Amino acid sequence: MKRLFVLFAFLLVSCAVFAQDEKPQSEGTLLVVPRLDFDPAYNGGGEWSFDLGSTSLYTLFEGNITPNLSFSVCNHWLAFSTGFDDTADLYRNTGRAYSTNWVDWANLTYKMGNFFVSAGKDYIHVANFEIEDYDYDAHWQMNSFLWNNFQVYQWGGRVGWQNDDETLTVSLQMTTDPLMYRFYELTDIGNYAYTFNAFYEGETVSLMGSVTHSGSWGWIGALGAKLAVSDALSLQTDINMTNFLRSGSIRLDATVSDQVELFGKLGYEWLRTDWDETAAGGHYFGGFGCNWYPLRDSHDLRIHALAAPSVYSDLTGDIVRRWIDGYFSLGATYFFEFSIF
Repeated sequence: MKRLFVLFAFLLVSCAVFAQDEKPQSEGTLLVVPRLDFDPAYNGGGEWSFDLGSTSLYTLFEGNITPNLSFSVCNHWLAFSTGFDDTADLYRNTGRAYSTNWVDWANLTYKMGNFFVSAGKDYIHVANFEIEDYDYDAHWQMNSFLWNNFQVYQWGGRVGWQNDDETLTVSLQMTTDPLMYRFYELTDIGNYAYTFNAFYEGETVSLMGSVTHSGSWGWIGALGAKLAVSDALSLQTDINMTNFLRSGSIRLDATVSDQVELFGKLGYEWLRTDWDETAAGGHYFGGFGCNWYPLRDSHDLRIHALAAPSVYSDLTGDIVRRWIDGYFSLGATYFFEFSIF
């Protein structure tokens, strides 16, 4: 909690000081994103359930205080995936790195020529594009076990280098321990994680590679690529290798018109037996859906619909068990953008 207040105090003081001396160069925008989801689900036992899924209120406040100093603060204020207790948990866990809370990230970045340094709370820059997406754009039903369980938002710092046209970025990040899956109950929270990351963004292709190591749960090696096949079609793939899990996925996005987008995804992952007490497990994940923008000449309102079947299998001794779950979602997201200074 103290770290959070110190960071915000530093941010406010910096804004006040530099707004006077560098007012012509300072700018900041606030994006407010309410999202409403209705998510029925069918499990392998033949039972249906229903919740409000990713329903929440998100805000993204970012900008430049000076030409060299920038800030970014992202929050989500509500959560209703399994009941109203989820929202209370967002605030109950404030300042804890091993659990999701209402502060996704809050950091300052200072650039010195081609070099930069940032400090505060940030996401771990692994290669996986699932984790790179803003939460208000993501659909958990179509994503991997890794995305749904990895505590990607952590306190720490990052140093890096960019070339002159900012197409190539190389960085080294040190953060508090993500404490993967259930292991925060068993692990020393004084551990840290280290991530080396390289990212290239060209006109039609983006490539990212990273290696993350933690003293408590091991390592992640990740590769990601995104290819713009045309103005209307893009292809995205991710490969993740850890000491307990292997996963890979491919996603296709197609722009049908100014108002309609289609997307589809297929992935597979395998969880090692000795890292999960329920034994070894395989999982096909993915799905298909569409985004519809009903407002003329505007993408401020987005309505989505998707179906995401998941095929599971586990091996306990000589017994193999398989089942299929079906996830569905219908929701709407609205984007309000304001210029603050």
